[in-house]
Amino acid sequence: MKTRNRIVGAGIALLSAGWLFPMWLGVSTCLSFWTKEVWPTLLKEPYPGNSFPFLGFAGDCFAWGFAWLGVVVVFWSYVGFSAFLRLGEARA
Repeated sequence: MKTRNRIVGAGIALLSAGWLFPMWLGVSTCLSFWTKEVWPTLLKEPYPGNSFPFLGFAGDCFAWGFAWLGVVVVFWSYVGFSAFLRLGEARA
């Protein structure tokens, strides 16, 4: 039973904080776009010729991160509202 509680706790922690990884990846990709594509163009250096779609990938990462964050907010809202209802029933 103790192992099951640890697994559930780890799953809830991953659900709660996991949205940070795609958001970090999106920010990192945007910064890479600026350092690899924009700065060389502004400094009149030769164009590096990257074919990677930096902004498209960053947008996908942000979309996944915000969707994941939405799931986390709904989950914790449900947990909090359920606790609030149980507290009201206990007082009545």
